[in-house]
Amino acid sequence: MEKKKKKEKVMQMTVVDSLVEPMALGDVFVKSGMFKDLKSQAQAVVKILAGRELGLAPLESMTNIYIVNGKVALQAKIIGSLIKKSPRYDYTINKLEDEECSITFFSINGEKRTEIGKSTFTKANAAKAGLINKDVWKNYPRNMMFARALSNGARWYCSDVFCGYTAEEIENTKEATSVITIDKKGEVRENGKESV
Repeated sequence: MEKKKKKEKVMQMTVVDSLVEPMALGDVFVKSGMFKDLKSQAQAVVKILAGRELGLAPLESMTNIYIVNGKVALQAKIIGSLIKKSPRYDYTINKLEDEECSITFFSINGEKRTEIGKSTFTKANAAKAGLINKDVWKNYPRNMMFARALSNGARWYCSDVFCGYTAEEIENTKEATSVITIDKKGEVRENGKESV
C-alpha cells in the first residue's frame, strides 16, 4: 500500500513538474497584453501544451495557435510549415487565385514521391459555408482560399503530422473539475489549498 502511495505521489509530481514552465510562461504571455485572444493563464497553457505536442516553441504556439469558439486551431502557415518539415509528406500548390485554390498532397518514402490526393476550395465553397461576407474573406480572398484548401488537405491526407489536429480541429481541454496553481515559492495548490 505504501509503494502505491509513493508511486501516485511521484506521478503527481511529474505532472506538476511538467506544468511549471507552461504555467509560468502562460502568466507572462497573458500579462504582456500582446496576445488579444488570451483571456486567462489557462488558455495560454493550453496553447503552449498543444504546441508542445507539435514540436513548437512556446512563442510559436502563442502566435500560430489560437482559440475560436472554445476550440484551439492552427494557422495555415504553421500547418504548411509542419507538412514541409515532415519527412513523410509534401504538397504543391496547383492554383492560387481569389476564386479558388487547389493543392496536391504527396506521401514521401525515401526518394519516392506519391500523390495521395488533392484539396480544392472555391468561392462557392466559401459561400456555402457562410464565410464569403466576412471582412477577412473580402480583404484577403486568396489567403483564405489557401488556408481552407491546405487545412482540409492536411486533415484528409496527413493528419498524423498534427497528432490529428488541423485548423479548427484541436479540441479545447475538457472543463476543469479542479484548478492547480503553483505559487512563486513553487508550492502546488489545488483549488487554493496546499496539495498533499
